[in-house]
Amino acid sequence: MLPDLRPVADPWRIELVVVRGSHTSGERRAISRDVERGLLLRLRPGAYVERTAFEVLTPEDRHLVRMRAVAAVAPGTVLFSHASAALLHGLPVLRQRLGSVHVTVEDEDDRHRTGLTMHRFLVQDREVVRFSDLVTTGVGRTVVDLAGGLPFEEGVMAASGALAAGVPRVLLEEAIGVAGPRRANRRMRDAIAFGHPGAESAGESRTLVTFHRLGLEVPQLQHRLQLSDGSSAFVDAVFPRVLVGAEFDGEQKFLDPSMAPDGAGRAVLREKRREDEVRARLNGLVRFGWAEAGSPPLLRARLAQAGVVAPRRRVPFDEWVAAARAASPRRPPSTPRWRA
Repeated sequence: MLPDLRPVADPWRIELVVVRGSHTSGERRAISRDVERGLLLRLRPGAYVERTAFEVLTPEDRHLVRMRAVAAVAPGTVLFSHASAALLHGLPVLRQRLGSVHVTVEDEDDRHRTGLTMHRFLVQDREVVRFSDLVTTGVGRTVVDLAGGLPFEEGVMAASGALAAGVPRVLLEEAIGVAGPRRANRRMRDAIAFGHPGAESAGESRTLVTFHRLGLEVPQLQHRLQLSDGSSAFVDAVFPRVLVGAEFDGEQKFLDPSMAPDGAGRAVLREKRREDEVRARLNGLVRFGWAEAGSPPLLRARLAQAGVVAPRRRVPFDEWVAAARAASPRRPPSTPRWRA
C-alpha cells in the first residue's frame, strides 16, 4: 500500500474571512450568499472560513481555527486557557472538552460571550505567553487550570503530557502557588505529583490512574527490552514482581500518517513482529483499549488472567509519587511546543 501523500491542511494558514467596518454593503451581501450556498462557514459573528478547507481538519485543528476566529473579531486581547491552551502547548486533552473555545477573564461582566466557555480567574503577566497572534496561559498555569477544573484522571493526563515533553516538575509545582488558592488545590497538587513522564499518551495516563485505584504494585513505565536485531522495544508498563507487561492500544499508531507512513497494514505487521519478541521476553503481555483503561473492573479481570493481582498491602499514594519523581522522559522533543 502506498503512503497517503495528500497535503495536510495547516490550521495556522487557513484563511479567515473577517468582516470589518471597511467592507461595503455589497461585499457583506456576497459573504452572506456564500454562507447560504455552503461555501463559507461562520465561526463567529464576523468571522468565516471556507467550509471544505475547515471540514477536512481534525477536531483539534478545527478548534484551533475557531480560536483564531475568536481572536480576530474580539475588540481586545483574548486570553485562551484550559483545554484551548492545552492544544497550543501540545498537551493531551479529550475531544469532548473541545466543544467550545475556553478563555479566562477577570471581570464578571465579560463572562457572557456566546459560544465561549468563560473562566473567571486572576492571571499574572508572568503566566501568559504568546503563540503567533494568540495569547494564552503558559504551560504551568494551563496544567494547573486543567487539574483544578477537571477530574483527577484528566489532570494527570495534562501533568504527564507536560512532563513527557520535558517540562520540569518544579515549574508545575510553582505554578500552583502563582495561580493562588482554590478549592481544588488538593486535587491540583495530587495530579501534578502523580503525573509521570513515562505516561506518553492520554491513554497511558488513564491506565496509570486505574492501576493505582486497583491497588496494584507500581509498574515500571517505558520498560526497555532489547530485540534480536539489536533494536529496542519499550513496553508501556511492566509489573516487575511477575514480569508481566501491560500496553494501551490506541488507534493513532495505525491511522496517523506520521506514525504509519507506509500504511496501516504494514504498521500492524510491524507491531505483530514486535509483540512476538516482547512476549518471548516477558511472562505475559496484556493489551487493552480506552474503555478498559478507565474501568477498574474490566482492567482487573484482564490483568488477573495474566497473573497481575493487587498485593495484600495496598500501595500508598506516596510510593506512586516517589516513582514518578524518580523517572525521566524517554524522548522529550528536540523542539518542544510548550512555552512557560
